[in-house]
Amino acid sequence: MSELSRVVINPRTGEKVTFLKTMEETNGEFLLFRTDLPPANGIFPHYHTQFVESFTGLEGNLELTIDGKKTFLKEGEKAHVPEGTIHSFWNPSDKVVSFTVEIRPAGTFEHFVRCGYGLDTDGRSFYLPFLQQDIPKNILLLGTLFEMGEFYVPHVPRGLQKVMFGLLAKLSKWTGSAKTLEKYYT
Repeated sequence: MSELSRVVINPRTGEKVTFLKTMEETNGEFLLFRTDLPPANGIFPHYHTQFVESFTGLEGNLELTIDGKKTFLKEGEKAHVPEGTIHSFWNPSDKVVSFTVEIRPAGTFEHFVRCGYGLDTDGRSFYLPFLQQDIPKNILLLGTLFEMGEFYVPHVPRGLQKVMFGLLAKLSKWTGSAKTLEKYYT
C-alpha cells in the first residue's frame, strides 16, 4: 500500500483527501487524513457503529451537525463523534474549508475513501442530487462500499440496511465486481 498516492481527488467537486497516517502505517489502530472541502459540498447525515470519528478544524468554518446539534468547527477546534452518533458536515462558505479526520480503529475506511474517489475519477459513478453525493454506476458496488465505510443512514432500520447492503456486497463478490475495486487500494 505504501506505493499508493497519499492524495485522492473527486474530479467533479474538487474535494481533496490527503492521507497523513494510513491504516498500514498505524497497523490499523487509526487512520488520519486531511480533507480540503470546496464550497457547497459535504456529506449527508449518517452514522458508523464500529469506529469513532474525530474532526479538527484547520482553515475556514466547517458546518458540523452531531446528534442534531449544528456547530461550526473553526481552526484549532476539535469535535468528537462517538460510535452510533448521527452526524454530517457541509461547507456553506464560498472558500475551501480544511480539516482533519481521525478514524479509530481504522477498519477499512481508507479503502472506502480510495474506492469512492477512484470510481469518481474513472467515471464509474454518477451524481445523485437528493443525496448530493456520487454513487457507483454498478449498484452492487454500493454494498461493498457501505461495508468498507461501515456506513448507515438514519430513519432506515439498521437491520434492513445490513441485509440490503450485505446482499449487494455478496452479489458484488460473486459477480467479480468487488474485485474491480482492488486497484484503488492495493
